[in-house]
Amino acid sequence: MSGTRLYTPAFWLACAIHFTGGMSVAMFLLFPLFVRSLGGDELAIGGLLGLGMASSVATRPLVGLVLDRLGRRGVLLVAGALNALLCPPFVAVRTVGPALAVLATAHFVVAGALFAAYFTYAADLVPATRRVEGIAIFGIAGIAPNGLGPALGEAIIARSGYALFFLVAAGFATLSTLLSGLAREAPRTTAVSSGLGRGVGDVLLRGGLGRILLATAIFGAGSDAAFFYVAPYTRDLGIERAAPFFAAYATMTIVVRLVGRRLPDRVGPHAFAIPFFAVFAIGLTTLMFLPHPGILVAAGIACGAGHGTLFPVLNGIAVGRTPPRHHGMVVSLYTAALDTGAVLGLPLCGVIAHAAGYRTMFGTMALAAVAGLVLVRIDARAEHLRLS
Repeated sequence: MSGTRLYTPAFWLACAIHFTGGMSVAMFLLFPLFVRSLGGDELAIGGLLGLGMASSVATRPLVGLVLDRLGRRGVLLVAGALNALLCPPFVAVRTVGPALAVLATAHFVVAGALFAAYFTYAADLVPATRRVEGIAIFGIAGIAPNGLGPALGEAIIARSGYALFFLVAAGFATLSTLLSGLAREAPRTTAVSSGLGRGVGDVLLRGGLGRILLATAIFGAGSDAAFFYVAPYTRDLGIERAAPFFAAYATMTIVVRLVGRRLPDRVGPHAFAIPFFAVFAIGLTTLMFLPHPGILVAAGIACGAGHGTLFPVLNGIAVGRTPPRHHGMVVSLYTAALDTGAVLGLPLCGVIAHAAGYRTMFGTMALAAVAGLVLVRIDARAEHLRLS
């Protein structure tokens, strides 16, 4: 994209597509409660989430190749339609078994493809000189549903049950798909990856992204642990609603991105990522002090501040080190790194929660976040040496 204009009609349409699709996906943050309603425990929750995330990660490089070869709009349309079609069948599931595993896996694969398509399309629309700002603002359209979706979902489940819950999720997915039909393919380079293996190799070996993708995986493990396990944790403690955590998380993420949207591009992304990894770790640690009053909101604020900074900054580092012809691949690998953290982290979290309790689990994830901080610090030094 030429020029430095960021806030175009195409950009705002992309945000609307992201928001409506994000509402559908965010409602599934309450999926552990559905598993519990069918008689599943933390081990079942962790196993289903891990299987779904693993399948999503395994298909992500292929999604990246399709994005680069066939275009972003087509992936948005096909994945959006599949997302809408996959929600209603959950209503017919009565037990934790193969049917639930197949549906959950298909849902996570499609959600992962949409996630990659959203941010690849946004990367095409955003000027290079305002990349972190653009991704940060675009990301608000995706993070806001993380506050609104669970709150809406909890209210629907309490009043009408899971049938309406899944139908509403399908409605948001359908609206997002219809909006995708209005989108035009964003201007981009005509050169694309020559093949799946070569594209992945170019991005990983020549881009120097190993440390950043590993830090991203750690961040993904911590954020998904908070997203998926706070709801069952609160129920065990006798807290009726987890919505205050999600609302505080999403609100703080939005505030951070609005207030500091231009600073990472000006002062350097590593300078922002390092302290906010610490803030994110503090948020996870704070969850250990539930059910004391105010803890849900305080933890949500800290985790949201960390998420609001880390996601666009780490994404900006990855995209900035990669030529435009590989942007579909690098964004797919970046989102796959997030989900790889979930693949490894969510089942482990289920095991820890089952054996030692949720407090130990969140403490473990907080220590992992500190390791992510160290990785970004090392990467910052390596980047400084490379450019000096």
